[in-house]
Amino acid sequence: MKKLRTALKSKNFPFWITDKYIYAMLFIFPLFTGFHGYTQVTVSKYIFFASITSLWLAALLIGVINAKLRISLKHLDTISFLLIFYFFFCCVSSVFSPFKASVIFGKGRFDGLVTIFLCTCICLGVARFARPKPAYIYAAVASSSLNCIVAVIQLFGLNPLKLFPGEYTYFDAGTKFSSVFLGTIGNADLFSALLCLALPLTAVYYITSEKRQTALLFAIALSSFCLFTCRVAGGILAFIVCVVVTVPFIVTDSRRLCRMTEVLSLLCLSLFASTSFETLEQSGSVAVSFFFSRRSAALLILSIFFIVLRFIFEGREFSQKALRTFFLVLSVSFFAAGVIIIYYWKGTEGTVYEISQFLHGNTDDKFGSSRILIWRNVLKLVPERLLLGGGPGTLPLRLDLHFSRYVEETGKTLRSYVDNAHNDYLGILVNTGLLSLIPYMAAQCISLIKSAKAAKLSSFCACLACSLICYWIQAFFGLGLFLVSPVMWLIWGLLLSSLRCNKKDTAYSKPAADI
Repeated sequence: MKKLRTALKSKNFPFWITDKYIYAMLFIFPLFTGFHGYTQVTVSKYIFFASITSLWLAALLIGVINAKLRISLKHLDTISFLLIFYFFFCCVSSVFSPFKASVIFGKGRFDGLVTIFLCTCICLGVARFARPKPAYIYAAVASSSLNCIVAVIQLFGLNPLKLFPGEYTYFDAGTKFSSVFLGTIGNADLFSALLCLALPLTAVYYITSEKRQTALLFAIALSSFCLFTCRVAGGILAFIVCVVVTVPFIVTDSRRLCRMTEVLSLLCLSLFASTSFETLEQSGSVAVSFFFSRRSAALLILSIFFIVLRFIFEGREFSQKALRTFFLVLSVSFFAAGVIIIYYWKGTEGTVYEISQFLHGNTDDKFGSSRILIWRNVLKLVPERLLLGGGPGTLPLRLDLHFSRYVEETGKTLRSYVDNAHNDYLGILVNTGLLSLIPYMAAQCISLIKSAKAAKLSSFCACLACSLICYWIQAFFGLGLFLVSPVMWLIWGLLLSSLRCNKKDTAYSKPAADI
């Protein structure tokens, strides 16, 4: 007991407890499913998330008080102030909400004020009391890899950890239940969101680390295969855009150039495996089919091409300015070519076709898995309470929209009700209003601007920033639920901590009397 009191009075205790909390959230939280599989995964994860975060915040507060650390607002940066304003306006939205107590936990899936408070505290607390280190990346990589292994096993019709209830399997999606479930996250959209955090983090760390981390190639291959296989267009698009946007800032020397070609080759092989192999359930057994198409051949050729480039570039020296200029031109050209190809796309279905029609000014409510219909209905609600929204997590109380589909194989009708905007930013706008959305997006923009400047000095900043960029892009199409979002807020906090450490400010490079 005496040792515990001594530890609590130590100025290092807030840093120590934050370190343990980060490990728990990066490794355990994504893997935790509770004891009832997918049927109770949302409740189970929320109990875990809320409990462990509340305990950490309580321990942090006790540690700060016992160590007599002074809280000083002068040490808060612009981003932290913006996030505080974001939470403040969420509170104001709650006070003026016509739905009263419903704002506390929300009427959707635990997206109320309590969750917003905990997530904001995660970012600010980690930003102040965390010291970024490679071990955090390894924890995230290990967790996402285990998650992906579970997903791959499920693709073969098995039910590891008994996540699916009864005799259900992955192949029952669309017939016996409406959504696709994969990994220890559950919903495939949320699984894709987690991979949008983990895959860039892993790939960029492999490219930028001083020592070659060959084992990370396995994690990259596994994560990319699962990202492509779960077929969530928003996640795949976000990852592609992330690669195009960030390469000029990541590849700054010959060593990184060689490693980037290795990663690109691996991504092509993962996409080849995802599009060429297919598991099908036939008469109670699972069959693996192989399709070798022109796309398959092109991906194999591309993979070999990048490997050849890797050996060509090895031993050669390129200036940082030359590499950045080359990749900036290449990224702009790739983006322009992509827009032109999509604009003149001749297909009649699929995601590319839908984007092409959108570029032509043609939209259909069914586009984006009916996201266009959802967005239109949500946007109709925005003018009613533009500044403060309806209150945190109250969209289900204002939106009456559902989908139904008759399944011939089972003779049953599957129904699903919309309780989410299916767009993070639109969700903030309709729930907590424009006054909260502005500081939130401003904090994102400033974080990315500072990261772009710091990336050349800190590979850790580069890893974290790329992870956030990918997640924030997919957030335009994502659910933004607590099953993944706390990990994003934690990574954001690590980025802020890393940016401060790069300034070599002694107030942040070591424990001090002021906070």
